[in-house]
Amino acid sequence: MFSLPRRARRAIIVGFPLLLAVSLTSACTSMGGRVHSAADYRAHDVRTKQAGMDTVVRLRPAAQLAGTGPGATPEDAAHEEHSSSCVDDFGFDKDNVTRGEPSYSWTLRYATRADYLTALAHLRAGWKAEGLTVTDLPAGDGRPGRPGLPGIQTTDHGIELSLQQAWYTDDPTVYASGECMRYHAEQ
Repeated sequence: MFSLPRRARRAIIVGFPLLLAVSLTSACTSMGGRVHSAADYRAHDVRTKQAGMDTVVRLRPAAQLAGTGPGATPEDAAHEEHSSSCVDDFGFDKDNVTRGEPSYSWTLRYATRADYLTALAHLRAGWKAEGLTVTDLPAGDGRPGRPGLPGIQTTDHGIELSLQQAWYTDDPTVYASGECMRYHAEQ
């Protein structure tokens, strides 16, 4: 059996946890990224919401925006989503620095499944024509008696866009999610 000298064992026992702590601290700090201004974050939020609204507008056939009346705009139907994936779990953000990840959704109503599938195909073709990589999303489980709907997603200038079936309602939904950003909170 192989045995290390007492000094070597002590160095490993004391040094390894210290090395691990320093490595994790460095990794977490560097993963946080650059700290932007509050104005930068607001602009990122506006770009994210606009990308989602542009996606809704380009759907053919057009969908009815759920929860809105006649003449409603994508701006009226936007729902701000909240995510816990962009938080500072380790407490490294200090000095009035916070994190945000803008995310919006639009719930759609189509008269028929065929209308939804046509809109999905049209959107896929449009994204591909712009040179974007389109990923197919599997059909959701659907509710009893209702088959699930397939979806697609892409990333355009750091904003993830998708048309897919919502998790809880099974409704066709457009999602727009911006990247997590560290920024100075306004006081």
